[in-house]
Amino acid sequence: MDALTGLPCRKEVFAQLEVAVNVVRAAGKRMVVAMVDIDRFYRVNETKGTEFGNQLLYMLGKRLAEARMVATSVSRVGGNRFLVAMPVENDESHSIQAVEAIKNAVERPIDVDGTEMYLTSSIGATLFPQDGRTSEQLFCRAESALHQSKEEGGNRARFYNTEDTIKLNRRIDIETALRPALYLRQFRLSYQPIYRMSDGKLRGFEALIRWSHPELGEISPTEFIPIAEHNGLIVPIGELVLRESCRMLAGMSKYGLCNLMMSINVSAQQLRDSSFSQTVLHVLKEHGLAPSHLELEIKENDLIYHSDAAMTSLSWLRAKGVGIVLDDFGTGFSSLVNLKHLPVQCLKIDKSFIKKIDLQSAERIIVESIIKLAHKLGLEVIAEGVEYKEQYDLLCEWNCNSVQGFLLGKPQAPDMLDLSMIRRA
Repeated sequence: MDALTGLPCRKEVFAQLEVAVNVVRAAGKRMVVAMVDIDRFYRVNETKGTEFGNQLLYMLGKRLAEARMVATSVSRVGGNRFLVAMPVENDESHSIQAVEAIKNAVERPIDVDGTEMYLTSSIGATLFPQDGRTSEQLFCRAESALHQSKEEGGNRARFYNTEDTIKLNRRIDIETALRPALYLRQFRLSYQPIYRMSDGKLRGFEALIRWSHPELGEISPTEFIPIAEHNGLIVPIGELVLRESCRMLAGMSKYGLCNLMMSINVSAQQLRDSSFSQTVLHVLKEHGLAPSHLELEIKENDLIYHSDAAMTSLSWLRAKGVGIVLDDFGTGFSSLVNLKHLPVQCLKIDKSFIKKIDLQSAERIIVESIIKLAHKLGLEVIAEGVEYKEQYDLLCEWNCNSVQGFLLGKPQAPDMLDLSMIRRA
């Protein structure tokens, strides 16, 4: 038994769950198995202390145990995680009501030594017999559903479905393959040209990472970058992008081009790494490039604003001459007010806004206003995702500084770059 709550612990959970499975099977009923995780419980321990947190967990376990029905098992399977199995009728609404009852039991105000606490929970639920017929299957699929609930921001309940398992398995496959991919050199870079609108000449390139896995196929950066950020591999991957893109830019000198910019995407995790700033300057020096030839594109991410290390790194690099671009502007947590806190010299307007500016749309008004206001703040503006001449002409009319998109050039491998494009530099 769990010493803190008096409930069955993780070692006993499968036996308890198997008993519950046998009971509902004999009765010809269904059963909901719910994995309950208390959201951000670490904050309780940080602010109130572990003794207070332990008392709170004891009371939550007691609530769940008191709420249980005949043939229901309640177990503590982790620090702030519980497993509840509850028989239900064949009506689907009963399953939903059972999960709602579990969530309500956790989230009702709870008094601990005169302190009233309001908690939220994330729940992953699965059903016997359609989702699984053994305790192990039900446990794993409830955990899968909980993972999806947490991925969606928490404070919600999700029922298991096959699609969730497919997604989770793919995530695991990608995470497993990430580290070998670094050593096997499976990552490659493509470069998309960026053009100035004032004279139509080549301003530089944005380096875009690609991953082709022999078994998983082409893996989009939108898939593997968040996983790399989660497990810390974004730092060596980011350094790979930095080194390769600087090497490519230095190699453009054979065409007589020595004044181009290279833009690379960096994450908040990279910026918080204590060695990042020095690594950037070392790589630039190694390839004979001035800091002014490199731009770091950062997302509108609230982690940047709340990280002193990230802000210090950005400010230091900007002071050394490295450009800072606020990427995907308009889609994140930032606003024009926050621009005064970031050492940026350029905004990149997200393509989701650009795609509709040739129509009578809100996006048309928003983009024109952003460009005008950015110029008043002394900032450059780059528009990405330009695909039609009508969009290009409007951006030219609004005095947008630079543009990139399929109309002007698709991302290409270094050995496939269009020479006609280079001659426009």
